[in-house]
Amino acid sequence: MSEKALNAILLDGLGSNQRLSALYDFLGASALNVGFVTGPDGNVTGSFSNSIYSNLPALHTGFLLGATGSDETAVTNKASDILAGDTLDLTYGNFQVPLEGLDASNISAIIDFEFQDGNIDDGVILGCFETGVDTVGASEVRNSQGYNIGVTDRGHLFCQTYSSLGDSIEVISSIELSKRNVIGVSLGESFITVSHFDYFNSLVQSVDFPVSKNFITKDSNTSLNFGGSDTYFRATDNKTATFSGALHGLAIFSGFVDPSFLKELGEGLVGNYFHNAAVETSAERVTGYSETIVFKTGITGYNYNSTGTLEIMTGREEFTGSVSLTSSESKEEGERFYKYYTLNNGSVKTFYKEELGKLHSNSGYIYYPTGEGAYDTLGLNDVSESIQTYAEFTGITQDRITIDLYGKTPLTGVLSEVSGVTQTPLKESYIASVEPASSGAILSSSSDSFKKNYIYYMGGKS
Repeated sequence: MSEKALNAILLDGLGSNQRLSALYDFLGASALNVGFVTGPDGNVTGSFSNSIYSNLPALHTGFLLGATGSDETAVTNKASDILAGDTLDLTYGNFQVPLEGLDASNISAIIDFEFQDGNIDDGVILGCFETGVDTVGASEVRNSQGYNIGVTDRGHLFCQTYSSLGDSIEVISSIELSKRNVIGVSLGESFITVSHFDYFNSLVQSVDFPVSKNFITKDSNTSLNFGGSDTYFRATDNKTATFSGALHGLAIFSGFVDPSFLKELGEGLVGNYFHNAAVETSAERVTGYSETIVFKTGITGYNYNSTGTLEIMTGREEFTGSVSLTSSESKEEGERFYKYYTLNNGSVKTFYKEELGKLHSNSGYIYYPTGEGAYDTLGLNDVSESIQTYAEFTGITQDRITIDLYGKTPLTGVLSEVSGVTQTPLKESYIASVEPASSGAILSSSSDSFKKNYIYYMGGKS
């Protein structure tokens, strides 16, 4: 059972939970979920809270009449047995729900119950039938009200009511029960509708029982009993267990609820809640084109990069020379020798030499052995004097310049000449499909217990 699943179906169908007065889910319940209420006699009774998905969760707290004791420990021990197996076992005692303002003649209910293995006895599933006696003059007149919905020992549903003609018990032999069943009870102004929901074949089987509202109305301070009743031939009071089975869950609604909608709500009792978010699928479409002019590409220029240098001779050739003092030697007067002179013409340097005859430095003469000024110098003396000797170095020079060498690299780019036009499609995104959000209940309980012919296999089909 899923409280959330039932609530989702209710909100989808009615828009609110205003009609949901009480909801009890025993799946996964244990003694830890049980509260404690102390009665006037000092005994403690276990309680089970209304669901938070109901309209007023603080009201309609249920009581486990089979879990009573002198203290909370005793109640807890009994509650552990009652709530074992993900159900509320009614063989230990009834489950009682106070009306607390609800009108027993104007309510609806969904009951998810299951028979015990190998044990089908007559008993009350939902009971609020009560008999009494009124004294009119010297006569006593029986006065009954309420109703019992139960099952016979042949496995058929029955409805017990009271009218001006007396007690009435009608058996619904047209409805075949399974081991586990989900039924609906709806009370209108003049009839009680009992329904059985077949989730295998998606069928609703309903039977209407005419009854006057005057014979149904009960004090709103009384209770609905599940598993027993105030009055039943096998019970002394509403604490007596009569039904051999268990409750998986139940829901109580204010007012009459159509059986077909009760069937939908019942899916929440036996199913699980699911929610799928909306899914949008997007796509693209072409809305037009943009055009782009394409220009030719080619060489737009050159980039010159230095690759090295080159030295070049320029101008005329010029003789160069120099002398270097090497040593000295002795010369007699009259002997020839060379006298050197240097020339400095800017960047070009050289020398020239003059051949002379040696005269002693103290003679006061100069001897020119050749040339126009040559003459004989007489009276040479037999003397010698030291003179310096030089080494000659000659060469040829020429002006030079150094130039830079460059290599060129072509530059490529876009030319001004048009080569064509390119078209680019313009697109937009749009929602191609939308899968809306969905939620609800998925039937997830074992199907075996819902199969038909269970009663037949138990050997009691009639």
